[in-house]
Amino acid sequence: MSVFLRWSRPWLLPVALLACWEMVTTFAWVPSSLLAPPDQVLRSLFSLASNGQLLVHVSASLYRLLVGFFLGSLLGAALGIFTGVSKRAEAFLAPTLQAFAPVPPIAWIPLLIVFFGIGEGSKIALIALASFVVVYLHAFQGVRAADQKLVELAHAYKKGRPALVWEVLLPCALPGILTGLRVSLGLSWILLIAAELIASSRGLGWLIWDSRNFSRPDDMLAGMLAIAVLGGLSDRLLALLEKRLLSWRDSFAGA
Repeated sequence: MSVFLRWSRPWLLPVALLACWEMVTTFAWVPSSLLAPPDQVLRSLFSLASNGQLLVHVSASLYRLLVGFFLGSLLGAALGIFTGVSKRAEAFLAPTLQAFAPVPPIAWIPLLIVFFGIGEGSKIALIALASFVVVYLHAFQGVRAADQKLVELAHAYKKGRPALVWEVLLPCALPGILTGLRVSLGLSWILLIAAELIASSRGLGWLIWDSRNFSRPDDMLAGMLAIAVLGGLSDRLLALLEKRLLSWRDSFAGA
């Protein structure tokens, strides 16, 4: 019985929400033109998948997300570690980078469109910018959170700068970097959909916006469901990577 409860517990809230959704649409508490019933949304999702439209939109969104996320995260981690290790780099780079950090990424959209146009470049640049800021801050703080005694011990063993970074500072910063990656991935999904709502001709955000404009709530909710599934799977993959890379860490897992 306890095994069944552990297995079923994560599904209790989704099932309850689905039951409420079905009840609201069955009793017409919300017009069907605004909220399609669950079975209609599933039929729409299968229809989009069978005619190939879903694949077109998903592939376009994933391409923008993965390229922007990879570029921004890679640069953010590298600069975060660099400024965390070097006081000179911190004095030169950190004030400017941290001054721009509070600017909402979505506020950059008009400027990015001016420089990159309304094509793929502006969307990828927006995601890369957001990922860069989040991962940079987490990497920088991760390096600075390293135990000073470990650094002194490395100096006592005559470790050079590369060995100090690779053997001491990077392992100390890794939990923060991985947390930054998960945060920036969720933010990247949000910004991707926002960018596709503003200027796009394909992608899951465009599918939602186009369905809304032409009063197709089933397709709109199908697009939202696809985003939820893809976003959840991508976060789960990063969580598994985090668990594998940090298997040495003995941390509190909840009571």
